[in-house]
Amino acid sequence: MQLALLLELSTTPKPGLVDRESRRRGFECFLASIASLYPHFREAALNNRAMGAIIEQACKTMLSWQHEGNTHLGAILLLMPIAAAAGKVKRADSLRTALKTTLLNMDYRDTISIFRAIKLVRPAGLGRVAYLDVRKPETERRIIQEKITVVDAFKPYSHFDTIAHEYATNYQATHMFGYKFLKKQLCAGIEINEAAVMTFLNILAFFPDTNIARRNGYKAAVLASKYASKVLREKERRKRGELLAWLVRVFSKSGWRPASTADILAASFSLLLLEGWRP
Repeated sequence: MQLALLLELSTTPKPGLVDRESRRRGFECFLASIASLYPHFREAALNNRAMGAIIEQACKTMLSWQHEGNTHLGAILLLMPIAAAAGKVKRADSLRTALKTTLLNMDYRDTISIFRAIKLVRPAGLGRVAYLDVRKPETERRIIQEKITVVDAFKPYSHFDTIAHEYATNYQATHMFGYKFLKKQLCAGIEINEAAVMTFLNILAFFPDTNIARRNGYKAAVLASKYASKVLREKERRKRGELLAWLVRVFSKSGWRPASTADILAASFSLLLLEGWRP
């Protein structure tokens, strides 16, 4: 899991996000955050404690080891269940079935812990919602009274939030637009960073980034996907590089931060690594 996060972080360029060439201070904070998460990934794989409690503690650790704030909330939410599922199987081809079981086994107590983690981290662009608003004190009481599971809590928002979508669909976007595309690129002999950049663009092109949608509006997210698709379609490497540089400038000027896309890229790397691939 840590290596997956490191490979995602080092992918350069990632328009609008921290990478090896942008926001050096941010890069170091992301490294510190990744390093701090090992004990929690290990605990998840050992399946010795409730998933929600592990996620909540991982978020506390993330915040305590650097000053950038929310570096990995989305990645923690996506990768912890994968780590738990991996700890239950001996064969990679059984992982997705185990992952579905892991998601469905998270009960209302996990929901409470996860909501507390989200409230603690305070991700940017988190607006008011009608159902189970994490900032309302009555939300926790309702979860307890109705025993609302994690999947049931997230399902109503599967069209508006990447984590909710992946929990509700057993990581559909990760598999369709991330993992499969990344594996195909690497099997074709494409260098790791280039394959990762192309996968990042593929995810963004086919799955509008919900972080952009929350912060800048859905139309901006759709436009960002359109631009990513334009770069992806260019076959000539030099022209594609020029378009990618243009994309970086556009995202920077517009304040678009496709963090949800980066989370799916990290999850895609984790699935590939668990399958046996090595850099």
